[in-house]
Amino acid sequence: MFNYFFGSDSRSLSYLKFLSDNTKNLSVVTTAPIKTGRGKNVKANIIETFCVENNIHFKYFNQNDTYEDMSNALCVSFKNIFSEEFLRMNNNIFNVHLSLLPKFKGPSPVETQILNDEVNIGYSIFKIDEKVDSGPLIFSNKIDHKNDLYASDVYKNMFNDFTNSFNEIIKNLNSEFIQQKENETLTKKFIKSDFCINNDDVETAQSKIRAFDVIGPAYVIHNDKNIKIHKYTNSNLGLEIKLNDGYIFPSEITPEGRNRMEVEDYIRGIKWKYRQVF
Repeated sequence: MFNYFFGSDSRSLSYLKFLSDNTKNLSVVTTAPIKTGRGKNVKANIIETFCVENNIHFKYFNQNDTYEDMSNALCVSFKNIFSEEFLRMNNNIFNVHLSLLPKFKGPSPVETQILNDEVNIGYSIFKIDEKVDSGPLIFSNKIDHKNDLYASDVYKNMFNDFTNSFNEIIKNLNSEFIQQKENETLTKKFIKSDFCINNDDVETAQSKIRAFDVIGPAYVIHNDKNIKIHKYTNSNLGLEIKLNDGYIFPSEITPEGRNRMEVEDYIRGIKWKYRQVF
């Protein structure tokens, strides 16, 4: 059983909620608050907030700590990299990686698989060692996937499979682990400029909108304004964006300085032309 959990962001939260409902005396390790905004206010991450609200014991990560009461730990979307010394002192940490390892190692497996139009999508759980996403596997599973899914859909589908497979995963903690094969592929950490679709063709832009709906979103720059695009459709709802080889039709956007909204609501608020072409 997992009696420790390591996580830092919203992609960790569903796993923490599940573990907290199915584990007695769960301890959580997360990252310390950071200063954000113009006023540099200290803001706790979503994992700390959940622990405080639900009276779950948590502590901030420190490379020098030894968790002597840790039998096994589950790690999901944790922002810190463990040092070799830390892993020597705490050697039963298992990471959920959202690809079928050894393919798509690194920080952005879901997003890269969508951009690559990957068919064989799944997730792996492995024992963390000193190399990146290279430890022995205790579990992996392919999930049903459609090419029009957004990253948020893929995250949800993988989590649902994790919960359904949880008893098997726990059982495998006491089984012989499987060494990863060779022929690895790597993913990169995306930055804001990667989310821009101004210079893309329609197919690439659609892939970006689906791939980056969690870590992005994708956006277009028009008249020096940043318009975030959360979802698109195949029919023109009154707003079309001109790209290299055609048009894309957003259905949910966030205009700069405004809240996220349906395109129909955005169009209703336009006092001039009903139909804009970017």
